Amino acid sequence: MDSKENLHILRSDLASVAGMATETLIRTLSSFKKEGLIDIEERSIRILNFEGLNRVK
Repeated sequence: MDSKENLHILRSDLASVAGMATETLIRTLSSFKKEGLIDIEERSIRILNFEGLNRVK
């Protein structure tokens, strides 16, 4: 997948879709960033490793 389109969603809404608390979502995103799966700049999330992200359970 190689898309340049942006999706605007609130963290609370994203957490709701994922079925987790907002605080848990924030910790999870931070973990994904440390693992090099995503990059977060300002309020944008860029997926760096789709395959790795798909393997996360």
